[in-house]
Amino acid sequence: MRMRSAWILGLMLIVSACTGNGNGASPGTNGNEATTPVAAVEELRSMLIAGDFVSAGALAVPNQAALASLGEGASFGQVADAITDGDAEIAANFWSGFGQGVGEVLNSELAIEDRGSITESGVEFFLVGVTPAQGTERLIMTRDVDGQRIDLFASFGAGLAQRMLSPVEILLGTSSADSAVILDALQDVVPSLLVSATDPSLSPEAVQGVLQLVELITRVG
Repeated sequence: MRMRSAWILGLMLIVSACTGNGNGASPGTNGNEATTPVAAVEELRSMLIAGDFVSAGALAVPNQAALASLGEGASFGQVADAITDGDAEIAANFWSGFGQGVGEVLNSELAIEDRGSITESGVEFFLVGVTPAQGTERLIMTRDVDGQRIDLFASFGAGLAQRMLSPVEILLGTSSADSAVILDALQDVVPSLLVSATDPSLSPEAVQGVLQLVELITRVG
């Protein structure tokens, strides 16, 4: 499954600026050796430049790429299977699309700096500032989940939420073993979405989209 547009849209939040209680690792998703938030972002950049998307997959918080695939037309069965068996392949595809969308930026001079941490709903997020040579700083957020990993929903929540609203609405009206697995996993990204909604660079419409997705998820929480 090749998934590009949703996270490219999320990543363009960074490109346009140039213009815990974490989950345990799921089966099939290896841990990583990034010991600091800055190291995680620096390693991700190196892997994307090298085209090593499989290794990059281990730098995403487990299950998040699988959940994001809802916005790309993945069936509930595919998403539930990835949550149960590990979403390493989907995470690799996520970063592949990410890298293709911003290749020039990745290869340009970037300042990558520690910007502290923030806690939301008992979950600690670590902020990493990424600033191009000629651009405005944007934040990538990580969490300590068997090593520092990029939190996709905290970092790119607005772009992901836009495409997930309709599938999640359908999911809420579906009663099956697959939908139960997905809905349970979606609860875990609520703190991430809430953090993403605090980004001062987001438009009111983008913030509303994120909060609308939170409302849908928590409706059955």
